[in-house]
Amino acid sequence: MRFAAKRAGEHVGRLSLVALVAALVVVGIGGIDAVAERSMADGAARMLADAEPAARSIRVVAAGASDPGAQDTEVRAAISTAFAGIDVDVTRRSGLEAAAETTNGTAFALRLLDDERIPELAVLTDGEWPQSPDQIALPAPAAERQQLGIGDTVALVRDGTPFILVGTWAAEDPEDAAWVGDPAVVSGESDGAIGPAVVARGALNGLTSAPTATWEIAPVGAQPGDLVALQRAVTRLRDLPDVIDPQRQHNTRVLGGLGDTLQRQSAAVAATRGLLVAPLLIIALLGALVLGAVLATLSTVRREELVLLRARGASGRRLALGAAGEATVFAAAGAALALAGLAVATGVTPSALLTAAGTVAFSGVAAGFLAVRTASRADVVRTETLRSDAGARPPMMLLLVAGVVAGLAALSAWQLFATGTVVRADGTPEPLAAAAPALLLVAVCLLGPVGIGPLAALAERLVRRTRGITPILPVRQIARRMGSVAVAILCLALAAASMALAVAAPAAADAAEQRTRTALLGGDVRMITEDGLDAVAGAAATWSGVTDTAEVLRTPLTVGSDTAILVAGPPEALGFADPIPAGADGTVAAEITQSLADRLGAAPGTVFTARVRSVARPVSIEVVRIVEALPGVGDGLGVAADPEELRTAGADLPANELWLRSDAPEETAAQLRAQATQPVRILTAAQVSAAPVVSVAPALLTTGALVASGLGVIGFLAASSAATRARRDERLVLRALGLGLSHQRMLRAGEIVSVAVYAVLVGAVLGAGVAAAVLPIVLGLGA
Repeated sequence: MRFAAKRAGEHVGRLSLVALVAALVVVGIGGIDAVAERSMADGAARMLADAEPAARSIRVVAAGASDPGAQDTEVRAAISTAFAGIDVDVTRRSGLEAAAETTNGTAFALRLLDDERIPELAVLTDGEWPQSPDQIALPAPAAERQQLGIGDTVALVRDGTPFILVGTWAAEDPEDAAWVGDPAVVSGESDGAIGPAVVARGALNGLTSAPTATWEIAPVGAQPGDLVALQRAVTRLRDLPDVIDPQRQHNTRVLGGLGDTLQRQSAAVAATRGLLVAPLLIIALLGALVLGAVLATLSTVRREELVLLRARGASGRRLALGAAGEATVFAAAGAALALAGLAVATGVTPSALLTAAGTVAFSGVAAGFLAVRTASRADVVRTETLRSDAGARPPMMLLLVAGVVAGLAALSAWQLFATGTVVRADGTPEPLAAAAPALLLVAVCLLGPVGIGPLAALAERLVRRTRGITPILPVRQIARRMGSVAVAILCLALAAASMALAVAAPAAADAAEQRTRTALLGGDVRMITEDGLDAVAGAAATWSGVTDTAEVLRTPLTVGSDTAILVAGPPEALGFADPIPAGADGTVAAEITQSLADRLGAAPGTVFTARVRSVARPVSIEVVRIVEALPGVGDGLGVAADPEELRTAGADLPANELWLRSDAPEETAAQLRAQATQPVRILTAAQVSAAPVVSVAPALLTTGALVASGLGVIGFLAASSAATRARRDERLVLRALGLGLSHQRMLRAGEIVSVAVYAVLVGAVLGAGVAAAVLPIVLGLGA
């Protein structure tokens, strides 16, 4: 034991470097993984909380049965079956819309609502909550619209049932998922009906008209690991009407946009995880390379000692165990220190424990193997007196590894570029496409060691005719010693590529976010109606903070067997520098997306026939320009036209969307919600953005790049040091040729700097190329 400790003490510097590398690997992989999982969980929860109210839950809607209790039990049982094993919150409400009149004979439509959650969702502004079946409480704006006060009576025309107004209220949060985006909660009116008038529990069951029952299912939490299970449960729930109401006696149906929100969350999580595979994989590879280089240097330094011990009878097994033991101890110390730091800072995840175990095991196995290999080369001195250069061909092992990684990268890239997404059609992640950034980075970095030999050989030819040994010697050494510089180049190239990806990620994320907003909003705020815009559209232009408004028609367009999206509105709203040129007589001039042009085989001047929904006569459309994407459509199948030309062609449809640009989008959205008196959807960036999850990637890519840079520098220096020690025989030869030690050191330094510059440039350029190719696809989640 004392002998082993003394041997280790003589090389404590290099063994401490093993501990440092192990700590960096564990901290890098474990820390990034822990922060990523926590941040993605928080981001996914934010995406759900910021989604449209109607897109935070899924609802089962049915006409009330004669036995409400039995119907409720049956529906809840079906919901439990669909969401088996998933924690969801199920609530029931019932509502009814009926003709009503006040005591002075004013007739209006009244919406009644029975929901036990109302005291939690709203606050009284006057009076009290209903306590008996003949009482109601109205939103304050609804009472004002009908000039009703506390104590006034409202009677249902059909039933003759009188209701006494006992209270007025205001919603705590009009955007709460429980209100499902109902504009009447704020304005007091929706689609011509006043309300919702809150009634006492069970008050609707005694009326002549059957109320409509709604069961709202909302996930208690949307952790990244639960998204796939939730999506499958939502799909299973779609079959509920066929199970409990096959004859549609109660018009049972499933509504709500929770599935779309889950799809956005899954896409964001899959893209982020795919990007974060790159730094994790690079750190793992660099860790293995650097540990190998440090331990190889240690074995080289101990060469004479190992050969002597072997000559004195020490078995290879004993030498291996000794070397493995000391490397394991130091690696374990570094890993333990890293785990302790992670436990305090971010928490220890299973991946951190696996990384620590793998790093310690690799260190021990590599140290034992290298010690035995070094000791067994009894002819090492005789071998080193011969030429040790490897020729201009790269090592076969390097070519083999490069070929395998290139094949995997090509397959992954093909999957990514062919599908254009990292999520499958069913909403589950596509691992092969998501791994494309990591595999491509590693593959292109392997080109560095493979390519330096031919490049150095070419440079050698160019400087061969120069006089003196100084210009040609470093180039020749690089060209003929590819095996000795391969690891050094790969270490720095991987670090530089990782840094290039990290530098490119924020700009790519911002560009993707902007494309998503343009495709899904058309501006800062988007209001979508079903039957056309009302007076709110004109009033919005005068609101504080609103800088521009555009009334836009957006409707399905049937082109052959495909369905495209037609948008028509002001040129500036559709992003056109100039108005769309007029088409020939009888045709509508239009811009179309590249995807539709590819689908139709169209070019500028092509005329095709399409049908606008709800318009009987087909419309002839002439392609005047082809663009990559359209506002409100994205890069899908889309057509943009002038509203006047559509009217001339017989497609006289009113605008059904309002696109606004605002300095305060959330305030403008709140104003729209307060003024709306018909069913509307109001979208802002918060409702369509994947930034809460995707924004995790740039910061963690930078962290990973910093760790990779540290490992890359250590690996480069260790590999260069090992290569220098392997060429000690050159000193006497070069001195005989007239080169002093200082001159030799200068040449060696120039050689090392040249290799370093080459590695950094190759890694940075190729890494930037990979980033430019894959980041727009991986991050382009919504556009």
